[in-house]
Amino acid sequence: MSIQKKEKIIVILGPTASGKSDFAVKLAKKFNGEIISADSRQIYKNLDIGSNKISKAEQQGIKHYLLDQIKIDQEFSLFDWQQTAFLDIKKIIKNKKLPIIIGGTGLYLSSILQNYQLPETDKELRAKLNTLELKKLKAKLEKIDPLGIKKIDLKNKVHVVRALEYIIANQKNFRDAQQTSDCPYDYLIFGLTSERENLYQKINQRVDQMIDSGLVEEVKKIYQKFPNKNLPALSGIGYQEIIKYLEKKISLEEAIDLIKKNTRHYAKRQMTWFRRMEKQGLKIIWNKNLEQVSKYIAKFLEK
Repeated sequence: MSIQKKEKIIVILGPTASGKSDFAVKLAKKFNGEIISADSRQIYKNLDIGSNKISKAEQQGIKHYLLDQIKIDQEFSLFDWQQTAFLDIKKIIKNKKLPIIIGGTGLYLSSILQNYQLPETDKELRAKLNTLELKKLKAKLEKIDPLGIKKIDLKNKVHVVRALEYIIANQKNFRDAQQTSDCPYDYLIFGLTSERENLYQKINQRVDQMIDSGLVEEVKKIYQKFPNKNLPALSGIGYQEIIKYLEKKISLEEAIDLIKKNTRHYAKRQMTWFRRMEKQGLKIIWNKNLEQVSKYIAKFLEK
């Protein structure tokens, strides 16, 4: 009996400010690749500075997918992202190019690598849940699935709403939500990171650069058009803090310090997720040397 050959993909992951975008572009140029973004904020149009979205110039002619995918007031679930990513992978392979998935949103990456079997989004139910305050949502979730709450960030309304949506729509506990299957692709995963002190310095420098590049003006323009600060698109780091400044709840200096602090905490959570992926059997090659990584990929593609 012959074994069906799997097509190959490359994954580049790492915490924020670890240099993934530039690294992936260099690899794409070297191996005739195209890039799929696995970032939960860069899918939105006009969230450019705050999401640190790669510019057209920085893309250097390499085609990028799942950037500027939807409008700020649109819903885009994990199911939507996963299914779109699978279609994009097929499209890239059909064009005889190498799919390179890059990002720091571990849930997105895991949905591909572990092939999550996800239910479709119940948009009507989600809209109703979004009208409730976070406090009521947490109480409701704790009541119907006290064990499931350990799997999500209870400070993130988006995550709480999606957990409740799954439980109510499917009559199952949220801890059973992410059923997995074999990845339909043969993959190689590379992880980029730095020493903590160096990474934190890069994060602080990036935040300062975002402010200099016009983050306050970007958020002000968006918030004037979409004053609903509970929109999933505006729940990210950088946007929530500047919104507080615009509402005169904190000073600009306090907002900048908060962005740096929250981004450092986010980087920690990202690394925790990546370590969890490794414990679940996903091998991550932690190496940011372009020449060495290129050798790994060349051997991988020769198989």
